[in-house]
Amino acid sequence: MKDFFHTRSFKVLVASVFVLLGLMIYTASVGSSLTANLLGFFSSPMQKISTGITANAAALSEELTKSADELQAENDALQEEVRKLREQLVDYYQLKQQNEQYETVLELKEQNQDFQMLPATVIGRDPNDVFFSFSIDQGYLNGVSKNDPVITGDGVVGWVSEVYATSSKVTTLLSPNTKIGAIAQRTRDTGVTACDITLADEGLIKLSYLTSENTIEPGDIITTTGLSGMYPKDLMIGTVTEIQYEDNGVTQYAILEPFVDVKNVRDVFILTDFNGKGEIAITEQTEEQAQASPSPSPSASPSPAPEGD
Repeated sequence: MKDFFHTRSFKVLVASVFVLLGLMIYTASVGSSLTANLLGFFSSPMQKISTGITANAAALSEELTKSADELQAENDALQEEVRKLREQLVDYYQLKQQNEQYETVLELKEQNQDFQMLPATVIGRDPNDVFFSFSIDQGYLNGVSKNDPVITGDGVVGWVSEVYATSSKVTTLLSPNTKIGAIAQRTRDTGVTACDITLADEGLIKLSYLTSENTIEPGDIITTTGLSGMYPKDLMIGTVTEIQYEDNGVTQYAILEPFVDVKNVRDVFILTDFNGKGEIAITEQTEEQAQASPSPSPSASPSPAPEGD
């Protein structure tokens, strides 16, 4: 036991007792101010935190107490703002698209002052049509007529095959029903455009009824002749990619790649009028034959007009 009073632990215990006794005596002499200060030191931060939590809770409570009508009104206002912005964006793209259309066709119009052109937009395609016809947003109320040529600034697209009040159907170059009188600009060889399901799938057409003496070569540019009155002359059709013989081994035909990708075209122009529309042009040779032939009797029926251009 004697050894315990000499240990370090006993000395620490005695020192602690004296400190506590001193603290108790000091506290008794100065009152409770020290205890209060100590408690205040530890409680002040907690009070600040509590005050902040109370304020945030009050703000949150105010937000939550908003009526359902107020929240719905705010939502409606935001939706209306989004709608107006969306309309402005649509208007912007439409104007941009129209400007691009007019720029591409301006040169064509300058070269052909007689052209009356109506801009149109593709509004529908039949996925089951293997010849890629499409509908446009212009009809007879806008001055569109059946058989009107349909073009872009790059060349021929097709023709109006059906007309409704505010829309029309366009039959493209890739249809077997589209036959256009065409001429090679370099060699002046002429023929008639045609197509079939195989060529249409590849986006190609052919120029038929070429004689074996023709001198057309790959790379030659083919345009319209303008002889039938359905298309004006010198509209771009396509470029020759190859020359082949027909099955008879006598006549030839050329494969053409159209200047316009009619499968994906989005904006077009309808030629509602032009000089010579509906008039069948007579070549010099035909005119000479007509002058040399006796005049037909009044009872004779006129020969039918050729199909296509």
